[in-house]
This record gives sequence, C-alpha cells and structure tokens, in this order.
Amino acid sequence: MLFFSFLYPFLFNILPSMVHKYPKDLVFELLSLWRFGSPALEDSEVGYKKLPDFDALDELVSTCYQVSQMQEEARGLRFRIMLCEPEDVDRDGQGEPKGLFTLVFSESRPYNVYELLKLSPSTDYNNSLIGIRYRPSEGLQIWGLIHSGSKWMHAIHGGSKQATPLPSALGINVVGAGRLIVCRGQEILAQLSGGAIISPAMNVFQSQWVAERFGRVRDELALLHEQNPNTIKSQWAGIDSSFVPTLYLQFFKHVISTVRRSGHGGTIISVPAGMEELVANDNPYIDLKYRFAEDWARNQLKKIVLKIMEVMAKKYGKLHGPDYTAGWKDYVSLQTEELAQLDERIFKFARFIARLTGVDGAVVITEGLELIGFGAIIQGTMAMGGSVALALDPEAVRRQVELVESVGTRHRSLYYLCDKLQDVLGIVVSQDAKARVITWSRDIVTCWDVIPIDFT
Repeated sequence: MLFFSFLYPFLFNILPSMVHKYPKDLVFELLSLWRFGSPALEDSEVGYKKLPDFDALDELVSTCYQVSQMQEEARGLRFRIMLCEPEDVDRDGQGEPKGLFTLVFSESRPYNVYELLKLSPSTDYNNSLIGIRYRPSEGLQIWGLIHSGSKWMHAIHGGSKQATPLPSALGINVVGAGRLIVCRGQEILAQLSGGAIISPAMNVFQSQWVAERFGRVRDELALLHEQNPNTIKSQWAGIDSSFVPTLYLQFFKHVISTVRRSGHGGTIISVPAGMEELVANDNPYIDLKYRFAEDWARNQLKKIVLKIMEVMAKKYGKLHGPDYTAGWKDYVSLQTEELAQLDERIFKFARFIARLTGVDGAVVITEGLELIGFGAIIQGTMAMGGSVALALDPEAVRRQVELVESVGTRHRSLYYLCDKLQDVLGIVVSQDAKARVITWSRDIVTCWDVIPIDFT
C-alpha cells in the first residue's frame, strides 16, 4: 500500500505542492508576459508603454504587497494604481464622454508605504486609480488620481458593457492581503494570490474540454437559428461560431460572481443533455426538493439567445450585407433598445439562478442552462481518506494530489457526485468566495480553482 501511495502521483502525472511565490517572482513573471506581444514602444499609438528598470518595478510591486497586508483605521485596503503620465490617459479624447478623467496634484507625492496607506482609502476601487510616474532622476512619484468608472468590472463579473478605455500601461490592482493583479491597461496578465502566480493560461473556461461541452449547445442553437422561419438568407448576416460560447461564458461569470458576493456560498450542478430526466426524478444520487415544471420559462435563455442572434443577423446584414459574420464585439458595440432589453434579461436570469443557491442544496441546470430545479441534496459524500486531483493547467495534464479531508462537506458531496456521475460538471463557491470547477477527468475526480483572473 505504501509503495502504491509513493507511485500514485507519477502514475497520474500529479505533482507535489509548489514553492510559494512572492512580489519579486511576480516582477519576473510580469517582465516575461509584457514582452509577449507587440513591441514595447514608448510613445507608439499601438504599442505598450515601456516598463522601467527591474529595481523600480520591484519597488512598485513590493510596496503594494506591503500595503495590502495593512489596515487603515481598521479598514482593509483595496485599491488600483497605474504607471503612466497624466497625458497618457485619454490621449485620443475618446474616454471623456464615458467619464474618464484625471485630477493632478499641484505637487507630486513620494511613492511609499505610508503615502499609499493614507491615500488609498480616498479612492473607490471600482471607479478610481492612483496615478504613478517614474523618472530615473526622481524615482517613483504619485502624481494624482484617475477616474475610470466601474464598467471595467464587467471583465470579472460578466456582462456585455464596453469598458472605459485605459492606456496600455502597467496597472496593479490590490484586492486583498497578499493578493495583487497586474494588468496592461484592461488586460489582466497575472495574479499573485495564496503564494501562487496564476496567469490567463490557467483559465479552465478557455480549455478544450469546456469548449467541447459548450460546442454541443452552440451547434444546437446554430441549427435552430438556421431554421428560423423569418430568415432571409440574402439579407441576414452570419453569426460567428464563437458567439454563443462567449455569451454563455459571460452568463457563468455573472452567476459565479453573484454567488461570491452573496457571502453564503453555493453549488451549481450542470448535467449533459439526456441526463435531465434522471436528476429531475427519483434517483440514488440527487434528491431535488424544488423541481420546475417543463415549460418555456425554465429554458428561457435559449429563446433569448436565439432572438439576439436574429436581431444581430438582421442589423448587420443591413449594415454590411449577407457575407458579413457578426461576433461578440459586434454584439457589445450594437446599441439598440431591443438588444439592450434582451441583454438585461440574460443577466437578470443569471442573478436569479445565483440567488437560488441561497437555499440549502444545489441548483441543477443542463449544459444548455435550462433550469431543472434547486435545493438538491447530494446523497453521499466522498470518504475522508480519499483524494482528488487539483489541476495545474486548463486540460489537467499537470495535477497535484489533494486530500479530501482538506475541504468541507459541500466540496466532498460534489466530489462524490462527480465520481458516481462522471459526465456531471459542478461549480462550488465557499463562504469565503473561493470557487472551484469539478468534474471527472483522466480517471479521477479533478478540480480547478477559479479566481477572478479566469474570467478575462
């Protein structure tokens, strides 16, 4: 038995725990990620702002890290900073109508722990940033405040609103003790959290297996859209194949973010096509307390999405002709009252599903987001002596062993269900807002940690 335990990690390509990461490691990761893309040209309209030398970056990041672990008058600190000059903000004048502006101090302040500690409570995390400049002769200085508005939060919480444009400069978001997110403008590059550095390459929602799962829904909706009796092929534009998966991802983002912000946690069980009858009726795995009758309301998301596809096809066919293919960016930029109402219905439904998790038990949906019911009690938990695999990449090629005893009953129940029904996908959010995706993968129950960076 001991011999098998020793071999277990190697048989399943599961790795031991990783070494903890700190601010200097985040700087090295930042330098590597910043160079990956277009050239870092200092004053180019299309390039990224040039980064200062390593020591200045180390000071910038480590100061934020120190302040993140402090309190000001018993208040935890959450704030954002951006390394740029005042004139870099809204250089083309496109941001002012959307509420983007700067307030420059008459005299710059030194960039240090004390100044950040005192200044950060005056800024609202969702709406403002602290402007930082670097000059070799002066070092890092605080020059003022940047008002960005809150629409950038849609990258995390889900939604289709266009964010206020920010310069492609280095930003650091301090979201909690020892938790830093580094950005290039609105693009999240990496996060330091819990002693680990996570980049978008870890995003489970961009994995091939998730794409295949959404792919079945995409194909079904594409066929129904094609069969729309109102279709005029000579006048309607096409719809990009990635549109439906992207919209459904935004929906999931909004559900998870709403549960996170509720403070009570929750569980969502997604079953594949054909399994809804099993879970909706008496079975040995799930006791579903509140079951919804089969009518249009529980499957309303499909109808809303089909209507959105119709509106886009008509509008962009009229604008660009039938050879045009409309995608997510077109959806975001298209401003019509009808589309705005449909968009609002989607995210109201997402919030409705999220609030159902407030009842004891899980919410049960299909992979097409048809709402089966809620208050589902899983009839078993994984034994305390068991273990699961914690994925270290989206496809779970690299994993590490995690003992079941390290999590609570909510997680262990979902582990049990995914072991018994291996086509089920589970999302569990704990009371401390930590979220996991759980399913059966490569001969073992596997889970992925989900942090806000996964939603960019």
